[in-house]
Amino acid sequence: MEMQQKVVLVTGGSSGVGQATAVVFGRQGIRVIVTGRNSKGLDETVEHVRQAGGVAQKITADISEPNDIQRMIEQALAVYGQLDILVNNAGTQGEVAPLVDQRLASFQEVFDTNVRSVFLCMKYAIPHLLNQRGAIVNIASGGGLVGVPGASVYCASKHAVIGMTKVAALDYATAGLRVNAVCPGGVDTPMLQRFFESIPDPDARRQAREEFNATHPIGRIAKPEEVAAAVVFLCSPDAAFITGTTLSVDGGYVAH
Repeated sequence: MEMQQKVVLVTGGSSGVGQATAVVFGRQGIRVIVTGRNSKGLDETVEHVRQAGGVAQKITADISEPNDIQRMIEQALAVYGQLDILVNNAGTQGEVAPLVDQRLASFQEVFDTNVRSVFLCMKYAIPHLLNQRGAIVNIASGGGLVGVPGASVYCASKHAVIGMTKVAALDYATAGLRVNAVCPGGVDTPMLQRFFESIPDPDARRQAREEFNATHPIGRIAKPEEVAAAVVFLCSPDAAFITGTTLSVDGGYVAH
């Protein structure tokens, strides 16, 4: 009951973990706003939330564009008149290649999407979240805790997200705002498919996928709903004493 009538903004909400998170929030009675570039995908998410008995709206925005982020926060506040929860889920996988073969353009794209957007979303949302004694969950990655061969730029970006999460948690702990990160391992999403499809050689791509699956001691990768459940928990009253943490939802991936 304490979660009902709250408002959550989920970035990257058109598919995968973002879509699943929106649905789980909606099922809890939380009013949902999903954002992303894929308007059709956002429509699908809104429909999924409504089918689950929830309420949802969409805002089409590109979080790699700073002006879009500020507009997105303003529009989100205009929809329901408040903002209680922010889930920074949107991200990009970058390229799979040794460090010296990583292109500068790809580096810039990954950091603009994975790091700068998280910084700006928090910067513009926190003044409003403080009014509600709200919560933020940043979606990082197992790659933010350990190294992944061929993913130097992606791992660097997710390490940065975890660092920002910890400092934001310290900055606003006494004000009642909690900030945490969720670090998924492999998740069955379109983003993971794109990550492996960026490997040009089919044999190398297949081998990389097999080796990646084998790194999860539990024996499989996650369903998006399993990551979503952890996100919703961290935003709930049951997690009232949790801030500045990184919760791995990875089937044991980083326990090696």
